[in-house]
Amino acid sequence: MADLKTRLGNLALDNPIIVSSGYATETPHALRKADAFGPGAIIIKSSLVDEEYSKVVKPYAPHLYPSCRGAFTSCEDGLLVTGAMSPWSLELWAEWLAKNVDGFHSPLIASVAAVSLEGYVKGARMMEQAGAKGVELLLACPAPYFRPFKYSMNAEPKVTQEICQAVKSAVKVPVGAKIAPMSVMAKAAKAAGVDWITLGGGPLAYPEIDLETVQPRLPTGLFICGTHVNKMSTFYCLVSVSKMSADTHFSAHGGAQDWKDAAEFILYGASSVQAHATFMVKGFSVIESMRRGLAEYMDKHGFSRIEDMRGSILPKLLTFNDLVEAYPRTKGKIVALVDEANCSGCGICEDVCAYDAIHVVNGIARAMSDRCEGCNLCIVDCPTKAIVLKNTELMRRSAAGV
Repeated sequence: MADLKTRLGNLALDNPIIVSSGYATETPHALRKADAFGPGAIIIKSSLVDEEYSKVVKPYAPHLYPSCRGAFTSCEDGLLVTGAMSPWSLELWAEWLAKNVDGFHSPLIASVAAVSLEGYVKGARMMEQAGAKGVELLLACPAPYFRPFKYSMNAEPKVTQEICQAVKSAVKVPVGAKIAPMSVMAKAAKAAGVDWITLGGGPLAYPEIDLETVQPRLPTGLFICGTHVNKMSTFYCLVSVSKMSADTHFSAHGGAQDWKDAAEFILYGASSVQAHATFMVKGFSVIESMRRGLAEYMDKHGFSRIEDMRGSILPKLLTFNDLVEAYPRTKGKIVALVDEANCSGCGICEDVCAYDAIHVVNGIARAMSDRCEGCNLCIVDCPTKAIVLKNTELMRRSAAGV
């Protein structure tokens, strides 16, 4: 069986599946439920020290802060979520953690937000002293109440580097940075010496409308969480930092729903995979199937360790320029091919083809190689999967000059 062990900097993990900071880690009850299914680590819901929390949201009781009602609505294969910080200040989390950390099998990692350099340092020290196995600095939450503050959720590389350096010098536990998904921010965090960098995250959106009542389904803006669209965005983030991945631990965050998604993130260069919305939709038992499926996949394809698998897809990717330069050498060769036995004669392929390269004749689609541009649209649209694109390997061979 493949070895799923991996690392977040110096922090050893039994497997790469991490429960990321969010609703699913917002309470001690939720943390215990997650721990029962054996994730590689659990990141406690983000919070601030009390004196800084009160600068952005006023408490409704000592050390307690308001969250959201009606926080979730559906979004195709994921969720739309309104989010806030943990209702507990870091003081309350530190008090609880000190009494309970020894009862957890999974490493508990603190997610520390702040509105000042001093706030990050104070919060990180507090959680380290309470027993957190690591600290992830939240530097990428677009919550509007943080915007007036220079040292909060910024997009300035110099500020990111300053925050990371200050915390790294203040604590001994591993420190990670959850950053805006830009390579320049990743470079700044790496220059500060962080132990890992978390990339990804959901974009902002607004809810659908109930057309009968003419009302929004949820009356506010939300984050898109857990969808495969997020996954593709995180792929882009990982490719953008691929030159750094040989000596940097990247934790991929955004769109992981099952073991297949986790495998893809690792193939793109991640050392670990942070998931969240899938646990909110399917429950924490998904962790077990993610571990099992990933191990079986690695066995099947000869990857004995996560490190053997990590980033192995990157050399197989072509650039846009590669594809353009390959065009003259592959024209008329990379073309559609119809499996007549599976063709229903529906005519969708003919309707969508811009090159007049496919026609339904006597109930069967016929592709014309001399007109086909190999765009793949007819294949994507075919309801019976009766069309394939042949000779696609020529793109890679042509780009390589073969």
